[in-house]
Amino acid sequence: MKAVFLVLSILLVLSCEDSTGPSGGGGADELSDVEFWMYQIQDQHMDGAIEALGATHYDMLVIDQTRSIEGEEGWDSAADVEYLQSTGKMVICYIDVGEAEDYRWYWQDGWEVGNPSWIAGEDPDGWDGNYPVLFWNDDWKAIMAEYLTRIINDGYDGIYLDWLEVYDFDAVVAAAEVMGQDPEDLLVEYVQWIEQFVHSRNPDFIIIAQNAAEMGYRLDYIQVFDGIAQEAIWFDGGGDPDTGDIPGDVAVDPEQTAEYIQSLQYWKTAGLPVFNCEYCQESANTTTAYDNGEQYGYTTLCTLRPLDQVTETPPPGY
Repeated sequence: MKAVFLVLSILLVLSCEDSTGPSGGGGADELSDVEFWMYQIQDQHMDGAIEALGATHYDMLVIDQTRSIEGEEGWDSAADVEYLQSTGKMVICYIDVGEAEDYRWYWQDGWEVGNPSWIAGEDPDGWDGNYPVLFWNDDWKAIMAEYLTRIINDGYDGIYLDWLEVYDFDAVVAAAEVMGQDPEDLLVEYVQWIEQFVHSRNPDFIIIAQNAAEMGYRLDYIQVFDGIAQEAIWFDGGGDPDTGDIPGDVAVDPEQTAEYIQSLQYWKTAGLPVFNCEYCQESANTTTAYDNGEQYGYTTLCTLRPLDQVTETPPPGY
């Protein structure tokens, strides 16, 4: 079946050579022009953090919406975006569309796994306060609609969708099976809904997938996006050094690396830009990561898992 979808993806590219990109707004063309990118979604509220991002030479910044964090509701995220755009940067907003986060504006007291019913479990990678959701639930989609509206109103150039791998979370798979549904189909419907929602408000809004590259075998999925970012193809790390996590330089299993590369070929074949984020800082590892990224035609960033500052290991030529 995957081979069939790959053939269809190739046919789509051949038949749409002069189109503006899979999502219709020319976003893939814009992303293809990005030479360097930066990914920071923590500590943007710290003194000088936004100014530090603005002083960089990165073409594209993936950042958080600070005012979406509980306790920071009064933060002027629109001013952050306007300032960063004034320095010539594309500003993309991170949003977790597959997990509820207990530090966001929408979280309510008393919520836990099973209450509300669409909170399906705890994050399998140990990220405290993150909970995979039954993403097709209308109440969850209403939250996402409000969240997306706030992002658009703040002037971001696009969104960066995290935790799309939610479709493969055990409790989500089980819930879909009870309904007689395929979780892959439900994910496709979900991202199509997101695409229609944002483009009805801003036709040029860019949509980037993070991870779940294997879903690229489906034409109805891949055509939603303007590009993809894959984490940890070669090097990984943990996000909380205070608990003993190693923030980077952990080699990824070669079999996993091979699977990522194979899946990302769907996206390359469809003519979509591929970004990768490698969690490493040791010189030998960053050299390997940047060299490998260039070999496969990816736009590579080496940073550390906490994602709380501008990287100290920028790419060659930066």
